[in-house]
Amino acid sequence: MIVSTPLDPDNQSAGTIATMMDITERKKAEEHEREAKNLRELDRLRTELLANVSHELRTPLASIKGFTTVLTDYDNKLTPEEKREYLEIIDHNTDRLSELIEQLLVISRLGSGMLTIDRSPSDIKTLCEEVISEAKIRSPEFNFIHDLPARLPKVYIDTKRIRQVLDNLIDNAVKHSFPGTEISITASRKNNEIVVTVTDEGTGISRKDRPYIFDRMFHTQRKHKSGATGAGLGLSICKGLIEAHQGRIWIESEEGKGTRCFFTLPTYNNRGVRHGKKEKGEYHSVHRG
Repeated sequence: MIVSTPLDPDNQSAGTIATMMDITERKKAEEHEREAKNLRELDRLRTELLANVSHELRTPLASIKGFTTVLTDYDNKLTPEEKREYLEIIDHNTDRLSELIEQLLVISRLGSGMLTIDRSPSDIKTLCEEVISEAKIRSPEFNFIHDLPARLPKVYIDTKRIRQVLDNLIDNAVKHSFPGTEISITASRKNNEIVVTVTDEGTGISRKDRPYIFDRMFHTQRKHKSGATGAGLGLSICKGLIEAHQGRIWIESEEGKGTRCFFTLPTYNNRGVRHGKKEKGEYHSVHRG
């Protein structure tokens, strides 16, 4: 660092005194302090994640263990209807456990920059239609619709990962909406991007919660029709997966009136070049700063 001081402020030709200071060590100390602060924050987040997920894992495990014990110990005393009910509860909680484990694996790989994205030119219209069809089976009490143009340009995506995003957004809409309401998917082209929108008529998100909605383990206070809160990883995973595809994701919401979640994906032309960047192969690891 160089600091210049004029000998005579009223006479510039009188010259200046230049003072040189070596601030290398100070800069190194500041950098070390920033790194230490980041590590402390990372450690705090990991501790919170472990505590939160441990609780979420215990709940389905306790249910599975409890009803398995009942079926084992009281097999001769249970009616066929009771046995079927208990098996359905076990099946539901096993699915919930599998979902949590998958979320943990994805969030861990995103955090380490080691999530593999297997891309290929894909039809976003077909993918959205498949996701809506499956949602109708999972949650028949809702009115699922889609508004998708007959022709949309292909996108260069990992269909498994983008399906995961769509499933997360639709399941989130279901959790915070009421039976009989409408949940929709729309898609449109804007310049060199496809914009996909998932809209619900649910409880909406408060203004104070909106800036944090994609944070890991963030829980809103909005009503949840099933009473369960989840591990708070779904939207964080969506954000990571969309950014891994060089896209953007954001939310518009009004409390009491519903939520619209948007995400973008770059279009892909027939020559195998994603707009703005040449791709060298199908497999890519995500490196997040």
